[in-house]
Amino acid sequence: MYEILNGVSNFISLLATDSDPAKATDPLYEAITLIGPYAISVVLVLGIIYGVILGVKFAKAEDSKEKAALQKALISGIIGFLVVALLLAILYAIRGPLNDFMAS
Repeated sequence: MYEILNGVSNFISLLATDSDPAKATDPLYEAITLIGPYAISVVLVLGIIYGVILGVKFAKAEDSKEKAALQKALISGIIGFLVVALLLAILYAIRGPLNDFMAS
């Protein structure tokens, strides 16, 4: 794992426009800081809309087979939504320590 992170760190250092490798991750840090809250908000809104649409379809379903399929889709959608929201929140939360690690 350390070798992978070290390789990524070296790659980002090579892409840096400055000769100082400590500044190599500044654009990445700024992008995550700028986009993070908006990305989390968009995922939350889309998850809610998807859940409402599937909930309405589930309520309107008449067959038990159709209800079972929609229930599975609804559960899968909720799990996927939670995973994506959690990963975005983790990325947003560790942006500072990640930047410090890459600069060292």
